[in-house]
Amino acid sequence: MDTVRDWMSRPPICISESTTLPEARRLMQRRRVRRLPVLDSDGRLAGIVTEGDINRISDSQVHDMRQYNLYHRVVDLPVRDFMTRTVITVGPDEPVIAVAQLLLRHCIGGVPVVEDEQVVGVITESDLFRRMVQQEAREWGVGSET
Repeated sequence: MDTVRDWMSRPPICISESTTLPEARRLMQRRRVRRLPVLDSDGRLAGIVTEGDINRISDSQVHDMRQYNLYHRVVDLPVRDFMTRTVITVGPDEPVIAVAQLLLRHCIGGVPVVEDEQVVGVITESDLFRRMVQQEAREWGVGSET
C-alpha cells in the first residue's frame, strides 16, 4: 500500500506569516506551486495560502481597499491577514487513497503533510496523478516520463 510519504512533494515550500502577498505570488510562480503552508514563529503550521486566495485579493483594487484595512496597500498585505487558518492536513503514513478521497470530499487541490507538529511535505492532486500514471505505465509496460 502506497503512503503519502512515498508520493508527497518535499521539502515543503513554506512561508512565514509576515510574507507579503507579492512575495508569496513570486515564490509560487518561481517554484511552480499553487499553495504555500504558512508557518508561525515557532515553525508550526499556522495556515495556508493558495494561488486562488492571492488572485481573489489582488484582482480588484477596489475590492482590496474595501475588504482589507484602508491603511494597508495590497503590496504590504501580509499573508496572515488573508490565509486560511483552519487547515486540513494528513500524516505521512496515511494511504494515498485516503488522501485522494479527502481532496475530493473537500474540493481542494492539496494538503500539507504534518509529522510531530512540523510540515514535512505537501501532497497534491498532481502528486496523485503522477502516482496513477506511473502505476498504469508499469502495468501496461510502457515508458513513464515522470
